[in-house]
Amino acid sequence: MTARLNRARGANSWRRGFRWTLSALAACASGVSHAQSSVTLYGVVDTGVEYVTNIGPQKSSSVHMPSLTASLPSLWGLRGKEDLGGGLNAVFVLESGFAPGTGSLNQGGRLFGRQAYVGLSGRWGTVTFGRQYSQIFWAALTGDTLAPNIYAAADLDPYLTQPRVDNSITYTFRSSGLTAAATYSFGRDAVDSAPAGGCAGQSPTDWHACKSMSAMLKYDAGTWGAAAAFDRNYGGGGTGSALPLSSETDTRALIDGYVKFGNATLGAGFQHRINHGEQTPTVFDATSNYWWIGGSYLPVPDIALDAQFGRITVSGQGLGGSVIAARAMYFFSKQTSVYVTAGHVFNQRNASFSIDGGVPPPTSTPLPGVNQTGAMVGIRHLF
Repeated sequence: MTARLNRARGANSWRRGFRWTLSALAACASGVSHAQSSVTLYGVVDTGVEYVTNIGPQKSSSVHMPSLTASLPSLWGLRGKEDLGGGLNAVFVLESGFAPGTGSLNQGGRLFGRQAYVGLSGRWGTVTFGRQYSQIFWAALTGDTLAPNIYAAADLDPYLTQPRVDNSITYTFRSSGLTAAATYSFGRDAVDSAPAGGCAGQSPTDWHACKSMSAMLKYDAGTWGAAAAFDRNYGGGGTGSALPLSSETDTRALIDGYVKFGNATLGAGFQHRINHGEQTPTVFDATSNYWWIGGSYLPVPDIALDAQFGRITVSGQGLGGSVIAARAMYFFSKQTSVYVTAGHVFNQRNASFSIDGGVPPPTSTPLPGVNQTGAMVGIRHLF
């Protein structure tokens, strides 16, 4: 069981478990060359019961089942690869997110709302086309020891756990622990909410409208790693959008990393954001700094303990806040585990960050300046 699995981070954790492979031989015209194909089924089912305080104007409490994430988001997917010969491969991923409590689809009700792409891979790298993650997502995973847990420092910037872009092209190159990648989107879609990067999609008349670009450089040595990323979204969503005009941008620059000490892992990160869009009905053009530090420890192979603290400050607007979160997980096997997790958010006078990352806002949003606590017990199975 790897430390990455125990920290519940990264795509590889979601793909452990039962795998099935379909093989097909396609004869070329010469009759002597063959192509090998494989398809892998993978997924996560993760849910439980949570308790959240200080919700809404009445500062009420709620006991419910989350729909967006738990210790991991629930999902299933198909990953395929075909050997085309000469070191060239065709690749694809179709990945669907769902809410175990109701069986309904997440990501705006799309069948493959998490990822849906196809491309070619060779010694020169990989080029893929479709709905994909912004590169800041992969960079943030490097130093974030707790997200996408329902309570984590990422509650201060939920974008970092869900920055997907439609109509995108991605180039990725990997060599000896080094990864360099870039993504360009011709238009983010209108299905996602504004915090998730939603916009009006591809525009035939405005070149900048709803475009997105990101880049990442990452190095993973096994016992330590570091990553840096740049992410920029252009506006054009129209009236009511956080970025109404295509001339407005929301830009993030992030650097983070981790280091391992035996059975312990320490991770930290820093993000600088310049948002020229609307923060509240009266606040525009905000600059923010967001940092976090966290750690994971395995006292015995079957138990993982995680804790994290994060803080965000917004330029002179009283919109900052802090989050502290923790989790204890017991592994019955590599596939099945149970856990208890809790978190608390401290809001400044004008801020209304919610500790509850498991439901779409404003379901559990507190009033501005009101702190909030959440706790959850759950079970997770990987396949």
